[in-house]
Parts: sequence; structure tokens; C-alpha cells
Amino acid sequence: MTTHEEEPAAGGQRRYLAVAQTLLSAISGGEYPPGSRLPAHSEVAAQAGVSRATAREAFLALEVIGAIEVRHGDGTFVRGPAVRVGGVTGAALDALPHELVETRLRIEPVVTALAAQRLDRERLDGVARLLEEQQALVHEAKDVARFVALGLEFHAELAPACGNPLLADIVSQLVNVGRHPLWALVNQHALPDEASRQRQVDEHKSILRAIGRGEAELAKRLMEEHLGSLQARIFQGATPHAPAQ
Repeated sequence: MTTHEEEPAAGGQRRYLAVAQTLLSAISGGEYPPGSRLPAHSEVAAQAGVSRATAREAFLALEVIGAIEVRHGDGTFVRGPAVRVGGVTGAALDALPHELVETRLRIEPVVTALAAQRLDRERLDGVARLLEEQQALVHEAKDVARFVALGLEFHAELAPACGNPLLADIVSQLVNVGRHPLWALVNQHALPDEASRQRQVDEHKSILRAIGRGEAELAKRLMEEHLGSLQARIFQGATPHAPAQ
């Protein structure tokens, strides 16, 4: 596992994410294969240059997203199979979250514009029902993980409305939590309170309304703003081409 020095206090909110991301990359790269035991919190903390508390938070985050499991009295083990995102060549694409957002910013606005031009009312009605469920969870702090999953599902279910199966499949891969579980972790980090969760629902609703009215350029712009806002909330203070600390 690659080591790094403890970041300044200003970056404290994201330290555990950086450690979790490093561990997940090591798992995906085969350093810790499925079924293997992970090092102890203290060892990870020393390697990463963070406190034991930060290391514990990273382990907890990975446990929440299903990448590892804790066997009490025995240690922490990697779940199988290893987490991977399939690339176009069949090779693993262990994309970092900032790369996923950047890719989505280039693709999803185009997909959204096409969806507005090729209206699929049945699919749009299904997406609207997802938003109703997401809206109902805005005030439920204990259900943030489900809220995040619904938010990603909004994008995955909306994409096929563009009428291009290849583009829809690309979007589906980019937002697929099962193939890139840290994505859910990072999204959850960007939605710490009711106001941020309500903002996401409102943005989703605005995008869907524009698509439903056939306003392709407006829908495209709203999706660009939505993903740009997500990028800013997740990586505020981080350099564009480096993982969040």
C-alpha cells in the first residue's frame, strides 16, 4: 500500500477517504486478494501517516460499502471477488473518483440532451418514481446510503432514454456502485446534511422536467451544472488531477 504523509488539519475531513481509496486500490490491484487478511489499523495508520482513528474510519467506510468484512476476534478480510470496473478492452479500470466525475461531465450532458430529443415517456415516468423515493429520504439521516444509491440509480435509469445503448451502458458503468463501491462512499461524503440532499433532489427534478419538455439544450446545461456542483463539493480544495486527500 502506497504511503503518504498526514495532511494539514484543513484536509482532515477527507483523510479517511484517501486511506480507504488507497486500500481499495491495493485490493483491486491484487495486493490483498479476496479472502486475505488486511493489516491492523495501527499498521495502516503508520504506513499512511495518519492517526489510528483515521485508519479506523477508513476501515469502517470500506466495511459499509461491502469491500471488506470484520470477523471479530480474527481480523479484517477482503471480500471476493475483487472490485473492478470493466474497460473497453476487458482490462480493469480502477478509476479514481475524480476521473469518474470528469468522464461523466464529458458524457452525461450529451446523453441528457439526446434523451430530451428522443422522449421515452415510460422510462421518464419510472425515473420520476425514483425521485419520489429519494425525496422521501432527504430528512432521514439513517438512510443516507439508500439516498445515495437512488441518486446514482437516477443517472443509470435516465441514460437509456437517450436511445443509444452503447452510451447508456457507459453511463451505467460510471455510476455502478457494485463495480466501484468507493464511488458511493465519495458521493455520501458530498451529502452531509439535509440541505445538500435536498439540493441534489431539486437538481435531479429540474433535469427531468427539462427532458420531459423536450428542451435538449436546457437539459444538457442543467446536467453540466449538476455534475460540476458535485465535483466542487467532493473535491473542494483538491488539485484537479490528484485524488482527494
